[in-house]
Order: sequence, then structure tokens, then C-alpha cells
Amino acid sequence: MAVEKKRLGDALVQSGKLDEEQLHEALRYKEEHNTYLGKAVVSLGFMTEKELVEVLSEQLGIPYLNLVTYDVQDDVLRLVDEKFALRHKIMPLFFIENSITVATADPLNVQMVDELSQMTGMEVNLVLATESDIEKAIDLFYGAARYEEQAGKGRPGEKGATVVSREIDQDTEIIEAVNMLFHEAIKVGASDIHIEPREKDLRIRFRVDGVLQQHYTVPKASMAPLISRIKILADMDIAESRKPQDGRFSYIVGDNKVDMRTSTFPTANGEKVVLRILDESKGKIELHKLGFEDKVLEKWREVIHLPNGIILVSGPTGSGKTTTLYATLNVINTVGVNIMTIEDPIEYRLDNINQGQVNTKAGLTFAAALRSMLRQDPDIIMVGEMRDVETIELAIRAALTGHLVFSTIHTNDAASCFTRMLDMGIDSYLVSSTVRAVLAQRLIRLLCPRCKKPYPPSQEMLNSINIRGMDKPPDFFKPVGCVHCRNSGYFGRAGVYELLIPNEEISTLINKGATASIIQDAAVKSGMITLREAALYYVLSGKTSIDEIYRVTLA
Repeated sequence: MAVEKKRLGDALVQSGKLDEEQLHEALRYKEEHNTYLGKAVVSLGFMTEKELVEVLSEQLGIPYLNLVTYDVQDDVLRLVDEKFALRHKIMPLFFIENSITVATADPLNVQMVDELSQMTGMEVNLVLATESDIEKAIDLFYGAARYEEQAGKGRPGEKGATVVSREIDQDTEIIEAVNMLFHEAIKVGASDIHIEPREKDLRIRFRVDGVLQQHYTVPKASMAPLISRIKILADMDIAESRKPQDGRFSYIVGDNKVDMRTSTFPTANGEKVVLRILDESKGKIELHKLGFEDKVLEKWREVIHLPNGIILVSGPTGSGKTTTLYATLNVINTVGVNIMTIEDPIEYRLDNINQGQVNTKAGLTFAAALRSMLRQDPDIIMVGEMRDVETIELAIRAALTGHLVFSTIHTNDAASCFTRMLDMGIDSYLVSSTVRAVLAQRLIRLLCPRCKKPYPPSQEMLNSINIRGMDKPPDFFKPVGCVHCRNSGYFGRAGVYELLIPNEEISTLINKGATASIIQDAAVKSGMITLREAALYYVLSGKTSIDEIYRVTLA
């Protein structure tokens, strides 16, 4: 240990954070106070905790983890006693098979590693964290476990850690508590915050990469002030709790401005609040970075430069339709064209594009706005959603008079868009003569590159996704979980796309009122890549799991 300690001292000096005199003083302090060198350096004020772990991380090749945003695996707390964690200043994070990962501020503590390995019978992996963060995490997560046990709330088979936040309680200023909630959600890349009242507490969940993850719970006594604070920010009526309300506000994180679209809904246990996080920096993704297959992207670039017609993007809520449309508008936005939008609401501000927002109280619906926009000499129009017959009819009229119209529609696949419009009473010849393309899309989670695990697929599995005739199919990969992906097994998302461009045969089928399946078959024969085929590419290339295909695409 003495040699290793000397190496740490040398590393601190070489990093320029410490000089020789300070190192000797820290070594004396270490001996006098029976502590480790890193603690001595911080106690003497020579370095901050964060500076220390950054140097350690660089010198020893051990990753540094910010525990504030980490969700600890619930079962791991049963493997490591709280007293042991406090004595050695470690925080157990998760275990996989025969290895356990813990956070420590003193990675050179061989005694701790040996004792922990003997206690658990597992190989010990280390990550670095500041000592103060470790102390907070021990208080937070072990405290939550005691709270669960005392309250008797545990549900057999329920996954995910339930954490009572030490910071969000009656002793904390509610403004600070709400700011902490927002900051944490934005930091982990959440798209939505769900605040859900239960009988004995308030559950906080974040939607990350399209999937809800539980982060912690808040005592019931804190529910009213927390929800009132959010209502004040969103300009809602704090005295009204019996009917749903909607609002919006902005939140500043560093140099970034994030919009929060807020909705409340009364439930038996109180008001549920959902906040949609609209981060402008994430809305300005370039078109070629969305995950398009090369041939599909090439065809999409061709149709978006057509002089007139209707181009639709289809998919469920949260599938990235608006992001695709914004990226598309940025491609065709030049000084020579007048682009106007009507949205509900405006999610991201686009430079040099005239964006309008629906206001039903003032009588500004999609249809009313579209009618007015046609008098504004537009070249390109984006309508947030084709949600009623009047809007569709006006969009068709705009397309027939030389405008290019972009919009979204909620259908399961591209072919269903035509039958949906026909079912709404639109004449088939108008649909076939104006709709130039339909892009159906989904967002698929990508496996974490640092922990994904290969395995040979069974023949039954290959048959289930219509892969036959392969002598040596490639290995598939499955999620595992690590520090990098917050133990989820997935990190980031990409789009999968199905682009249907009607040809003469498909136009004839539309005019005859053919079913979606018949139109789909005709499109596939003409070379269309389906959503399932696009998703299979990610599986065969090892970028996602077979389970993710089943989750986001149709059977």
C-alpha cells in the first residue's frame, strides 16, 4: 500500500494540483489523523473532492460517476451492510452474476476490497465518486430501504429502486427541491417527468429513451407545496384541483433554455402532474443523424424538394415525428422560400421560419390558422397534425394550388394513412393526387456499447423474425447494465423508418378504396423497406436487442 500511496502522491504533483511541500504536509496530516492521502489533501484545502477524483480517474483508469443522477439497484443493498458501507465510505451500485460494482473515494483501499469480496463471494469492481456524494447516497438509498420496510409498502416482484429523497422533504425550501427535480431530469436526458400521488407518498418517474424509470419518492406531506410550486411556474390556478389544467414555462440550465409543457390531472390520491421537457438543443438534430438508412434518406431528400403536394409523417406519440419535421424544414429552409407553421404547441424555435401556435380560446384552430396562412403567400406550410376533416381538406386545397404541405398523422404504418383519410370522408381521387409520400417512424433504444453481451440466436428466434437460410447467423446482443447506461442496458435511441412513395399502382389501389394491407403489399413489391426490416438491421448489426424490436414494431 505504501508504494501505491506514493504513486498517488506523485500523480497529484505531476497533475499540477499539488506541490512537493503540500504533498509532505498532506502525508503528515494522513498519519496524524489516521486517514487516507486523498482525504488529507481535501481536508487541508489543497484540492476539491471533484479535482481529486478526476486525477485519480485519469491516473488509475477508473471511471468517475456522479452519484446524484444514479439509480441504485434495489437488491444490491441487501448484499452490503449499511455499517460496512459507512465505515469504508463506499456505495454499492449493482451486481451482475458474480461481480459487484461499488463507488468509492479511495480506490487504493485493498483491505476494503478484500473484505467486501469475502463478504459477498463476488469479484469487486470499483468506480470513483466524491466522499460527500457517497455519504449522501448511503443516507438516501439505505434510508429509503428502511422507509419501505417500516411503511410495509414493498410489492413482490416490483422492479426498480424506490428512494425517499433526503433533499426533498419538509425541511427544504420547496423552490430548491423543485429546481433539483428539474435539474436531475434534464441531466439524465429525460423527455418527461411524472409526479404521481399514491396513498402514502408521491412517486417521481422520468421517461428516459422512451421508457419510464422510477427515481425516488417524496413524503406525502411535501405533495401540496411541490405541486403548487409547479403550478405557479406554469401560470395555473393553484386553488383548482378538481379539473385538469395545462400550462408552460421555461427553465434555464447553464446556457441552455428548456421549455416545460405542464399538465395536471385529478386522481383519487391527488393531482398527477406530467411535465414534457422540450430541450431546444435536442430538437435541432441534423437530418442525416436521425438514423435513416442511406437509400431511404436519399428518397426522402428527393420528395421534400417537390414543388407541391402533401408529405405526412406518421407514428405514435413520442416517436420523434416533430423532430423529423424540424430537421426536414431546416434542410429546405432557404432565403428564397416562405415557410410557415401552425403547431400545438411550438416545441422548438426555428430560425427564419414563421411559427404559429394553436389558441382554441381565441378561435385559432389548425383549420382557421391554415385558412389565414394561405393569404400570407407561403411556399411551404407545416401543420402540426391532421386531426379533423376540415384541416385535411384545407391542406389538400393548398397542395392543389401549388403549395408543399408537411404534417403528422397518427397511424401504425405508412399504408394506413391513406385508409385513415378515406375513412374520414376525403375523396379518394383527392388523396391519391395530393399525397406525395408517407414516412412512418419509431424510436428504437440502442444497446449500451460498454456492457452489451453477445449470444447465439436460436432457430426459433430467427424464425420468429423471418430470418431463414442463414448458415452462420451473426451473434445477437442483449442488455446487461453498467455505470455508463445507469444499469438499464441501453444508451441512446435512433429512428427506424418506413417510406411509402405512391406509384401508379398504389394510386390506383387508393382510388379503388383498397385496404391498408393491400397497399402495404404493393409498396413492399415496389421496394419499400418496412419498419420491421429497418429495425432488424439494428439487431443484425448488434446495435439493439430482439426484445426492442418486439417492443416498438408490429408483429
